[in-house]
Amino acid sequence: MATAGKTIGVGGAVLGALTAGALAVAKGVAMNDRRRTGTSKQQALEAVGRTESSETRHHQLTLSDGSSIHVVERGNAQAGSTIVLLHGVTLTSRVWQPALEHFSDDFRTIALDWRGHGRSIAGMGGYGLGVLADDLAEVLDLLDVTNSVVVGHSMGGMALMQFCGRHPEVLRKRVSAVMFLSTASNEVGVAMVPTFIRSTVRRVAGVNAVARRASWIVPGDLGYSMVRVTFGERPDPKWVELARDIVAEMDPAATAASVIALLGHDATEALRQLKIPVTVVVGTDDRLTPPKQARRTASLIGHAKLVVINGPGHMLMLERQPEFHQLVRELAKRGLDERASPALPLS
Repeated sequence: MATAGKTIGVGGAVLGALTAGALAVAKGVAMNDRRRTGTSKQQALEAVGRTESSETRHHQLTLSDGSSIHVVERGNAQAGSTIVLLHGVTLTSRVWQPALEHFSDDFRTIALDWRGHGRSIAGMGGYGLGVLADDLAEVLDLLDVTNSVVVGHSMGGMALMQFCGRHPEVLRKRVSAVMFLSTASNEVGVAMVPTFIRSTVRRVAGVNAVARRASWIVPGDLGYSMVRVTFGERPDPKWVELARDIVAEMDPAATAASVIALLGHDATEALRQLKIPVTVVVGTDDRLTPPKQARRTASLIGHAKLVVINGPGHMLMLERQPEFHQLVRELAKRGLDERASPALPLS
């Protein structure tokens, strides 16, 4: 018994040392980002904010399977083009905060919360990329969206690919161009699986209040460091903090269902049939959906414009906002030009 007790004691000490080391590394990562940008921890937290412009309009749309989809809208509903923004797994429409602000002067701008994310509630259809594709088709119809550029990030991009294959009539009527941002056409890597594993384990074990309340992302520097790996070189800490704050609210059950649905994703045939203008964008430091995935997507489409930006990671729309915004504007123009002149070469 004494030996067992000693062994447990040593094991506990080792575990404690490893935990302390991990916390120290996490703190160092966060402090380095803040020191480099001159941003204090409090300033980063305040920048996340939950206040929004009085011009923001909210819709809560009831879809055919009973799901309730939350949509945020900014800008002029009568504008010539609409920007539709689709977030990735465990994120929400809040991740498009800078884009909503940027585009609202010139475009009708819409961002939704996928079912099980943010303020949206899943209906009888449950989860799956095909279900999300159907949700997108219904949302576009309900909001009477036309001449739209639809931007799909990560899981949002995968759902957008599925939408293109499942709803060609809605695509033809309501979408003039699409952007696949930091996403994949098939063979989603195991890099996304840890989110599912960690959240599920904590949910089942009921380890602590944080696990029962939210997800595997914890407050403070450790949570910051866990999300930081999805960013690339030299991110602004306020955007890392925004992502951490969003992911921390995600329900583990919805996380598990959503991530499982990604693993069988294959949009090869849908992409080969795509004829409208397409831009495929990725950062060189994207660890979840690396550049090779973007190159495959672009090659399947043939006429797609491929843009590989040096430095950013998976959260490119936050890391490189000016470049991202400009690419969307250029794509919107290409989409309108193609609508006006269908014979225009797609390049």
